[in-house]
Amino acid sequence: MKKGLKKLMALGLVAVLAAGMAGCGSKKEEKASSDGATKIEQIKKDGKLIVGTSPDYPPFEFIISEDGKSKIVGADIELAQKFADKLGVKLEIKSMDFDSLLPALQSDVVDLVITGMTPDETRKKSVDFTDIYFTGKNGVIVKESDAGKVKSEDDLKKMKIGVQKGSTQEIYVKDQLKLTDYKALTSVPDLVMDLKNGNIDAVVLNDKVASINAGKYDGVKVVENLALTSGGDEELMAVAVKKGDNKELLAALNEEIKTLKDSGEYDKILANAVDLVSKEKK
Repeated sequence: MKKGLKKLMALGLVAVLAAGMAGCGSKKEEKASSDGATKIEQIKKDGKLIVGTSPDYPPFEFIISEDGKSKIVGADIELAQKFADKLGVKLEIKSMDFDSLLPALQSDVVDLVITGMTPDETRKKSVDFTDIYFTGKNGVIVKESDAGKVKSEDDLKKMKIGVQKGSTQEIYVKDQLKLTDYKALTSVPDLVMDLKNGNIDAVVLNDKVASINAGKYDGVKVVENLALTSGGDEELMAVAVKKGDNKELLAALNEEIKTLKDSGEYDKILANAVDLVSKEKK
């Protein structure tokens, strides 16, 4: 992933960036600390929920043109709206690169990060996560002419792989496949174009994202029946929340996640997002 996703965050970089941004003095942070309000109280007082996302990971978050204007949509955006409705506030979406999201969260530029992010152990050291709202597997797309060449992870190790920068897939390619000569870009569409142009041999993505891109772009195909046995066969997604006095906020978010999953509403949200992607022009 974003998706995952996406989406490897170095703790040192997070700390440095967060410290720098905090040093500039966030009015929101100062206000919260001065009146002793918890995060959820501050959100309700401000009357809006600010969510950070990297909108290049359909069907979870992506950009469409509506009435001549760009609009960020997707399953994660609908999830964010459900959270805002539950809290009784307006939703504000902030778009940024995937690897800038956690520093923005830590410095109170955003209240939540919802961007197909996997709650791995490295990220858990710097932020808190909700319960899992999506479980998926990783997939691989290649040129149609190369589909028969990839039958195992050993075949992948011989190829030039593309991944989204900072994603779980980058961790998998680097730490599990032990590859160093891979290409990491912030945009999934840019990775697909590199694949089509022959600059890389394969792209590792969330399986739903892989299927959508294979259907959206001519000349590429998902590798079928490929078992990623080195820890790359599953991707979990959760909402990131700043560490601190957030128990009440996490409880509210987890309650909404459970309601949406138990009722089947989240499956409908995801299906609608997939349909929306399919309507977009190639």
